[in-house]
Amino acid sequence: MNHLEEYIKQNKNQFEEEPENGHFERFLEKQNRRHHTRVMVRWSIAIAASVALVFAVGVHRQQDVPAPPEAVLCENADDMKMCYIDKMNTVADEIRQLTNHLEPWDRKIVLNDMQNIIEATHNGLVNELPEELAPEARHTILSDYYRKNLESMQNMVEVLKEV
Repeated sequence: MNHLEEYIKQNKNQFEEEPENGHFERFLEKQNRRHHTRVMVRWSIAIAASVALVFAVGVHRQQDVPAPPEAVLCENADDMKMCYIDKMNTVADEIRQLTNHLEPWDRKIVLNDMQNIIEATHNGLVNELPEELAPEARHTILSDYYRKNLESMQNMVEVLKEV
């Protein structure tokens, strides 16, 4: 005979007794808490998986996006910063034209955002990079920075065209 059968035979009278008052309520409450915990864990895992998937797709798409042709021209220019600023000023003119139909307050916000991007490009990152940074790394960082600012303004144009 195994130990379980022996234990049951020795304690048979305890198995025939009724449980104390409130036992079934406490049992159901504990069971509901376990179910709730399982549901929360499943939801948490599903949300985490969704966030990871969106992040992975974003990273993948970011790597597949080729640089716009005007960015390639600026990266090879003698004064890369001024090349990008010239292109940004061209886009800024287009933004000014596209915002003529907007309400004054909305137009002011868009033009202020546009101006902030141009000023950040003009004043920004160059002085903040460490001196010991290799010239190739400096060039790559700056070209990415300028290109992203130009793309931000081009995105503003696309949104304004849709409005």
